Amino acid sequence: MSSAQGSTAQRQSPPTEGDHHVQFYEAPSFLFDVVAKFLATGFQTGEPAVVIATEAHRSGFKAHLKAMGFEVERALEDGRLVLLDSRDTLAKFMVGGLPDWSRFQQLIGAVLDRSHRAAGGRKVRAYGEMVDLLLKDQNPQAALLLEEQWNELGRSYPFSLLCAYALGGFQTQEDARTFHQVCAAHTHVRPTEAYSQVSDDELRLREIAALQQRSKMLETEIEHRKRVEKELLTAVRLRDDFLAIAGHELRTPLTALQLQLHSLMHLAQEKDDPHMQERLSRAQKQAQRLGTLTEQLLDVVRIGAGRLTLQVGECDLSALVQEVVERSAEAVTQSRCQLRVLVDQPVRGQWDGARLEQVVTNLLSNALKYGAGKPVEVMVKASRDRATLGVRDTGIGIPLDAQARIFDRFERAVSTTNYGGLGLGLWIARQVVEAHGGVIRVESEPGLGATFTVELPYGT
Repeated sequence: MSSAQGSTAQRQSPPTEGDHHVQFYEAPSFLFDVVAKFLATGFQTGEPAVVIATEAHRSGFKAHLKAMGFEVERALEDGRLVLLDSRDTLAKFMVGGLPDWSRFQQLIGAVLDRSHRAAGGRKVRAYGEMVDLLLKDQNPQAALLLEEQWNELGRSYPFSLLCAYALGGFQTQEDARTFHQVCAAHTHVRPTEAYSQVSDDELRLREIAALQQRSKMLETEIEHRKRVEKELLTAVRLRDDFLAIAGHELRTPLTALQLQLHSLMHLAQEKDDPHMQERLSRAQKQAQRLGTLTEQLLDVVRIGAGRLTLQVGECDLSALVQEVVERSAEAVTQSRCQLRVLVDQPVRGQWDGARLEQVVTNLLSNALKYGAGKPVEVMVKASRDRATLGVRDTGIGIPLDAQARIFDRFERAVSTTNYGGLGLGLWIARQVVEAHGGVIRVESEPGLGATFTVELPYGT
């Protein structure tokens, strides 16, 4: 039966003799009222009902039916009303993410047939929201195929079907196409309460005109956003081009400057001039800082262009951390933080040592910068399948709303007035860690410090 098993691109129109309604809704209370009236109308003429819905909706339907004076429990006992769970029912005929026609026909057909026979051959009223579940599961192909299978089943069994979709499930341009396909699969389409509950014809016409105006406004807004997005992409490319040029142009004279400073320091040491050595040392530190910032700018361009490549080899994370700590001795002294290092010896893996050195340096620098002169701890330990690096300070801490964005480009959790930097260190650290297949996270409370944890698989 090709119509029930074909692709969603080849949908049949609903059968003209069918009775297949779709109700769009915004508030569950409106849906409860609509479905209860749909079922009650059938009960008045002796038509049985089959409801396939979520537990919350089944409870709402029952409450509305009882409020209308209908004896729900008796109807359940004598089979005039059958209540099925939509998620459980759906799972019984889904195969490979799509509804299987044979299983659907056997399962739902048997339910409809029993209700039909128990009611003396009267038409069955069925309500289902399995299609809405599939749409909420981001599976519109399965939802549309199931609608088609309902139509096909209607050729064999006498039933009137009401489906329901939450309007909030249709928000994007792709959703709009699915929305029109859903409408095409039904003989009757019912709008949400915003229109259905308007009783006066003149008011309905006004509502239609307002909807048309909103539609046109949204189309214009979408086109505007497309233009803005294109302009933003162009601006980003220009920015990256500028950063690449600036980084490369700074690197050459900076390298020459560092060589000159090194030569001057050598001469100052030969002449035993402490005053000159001190001044040259400060100049070297500033040149080194400028070099770090330049490399960060170049990393922004490399990573943005997908050119972050790892030079993987045998690497001892414990030894690497010890080296970074030794090189940072002066920074530790200036920060007035007491540094404690706890490392397992050794912790080896297949990693890019130079890139991991960036990660350790960035995390330690941040801990010393924001540690407020309080103790800082660096830890390395090994487990069966991964190595863990932890850097903990007890300083100013990070607000909860900033903990996610500090790993983004040019993002900072503190004011640039009091703390320098480009806001790139943690972003680069995350890129490096994730390129190794690892994860980086932070736990912090304002005033209680922060703990950064890096987990790295050992690699092959």
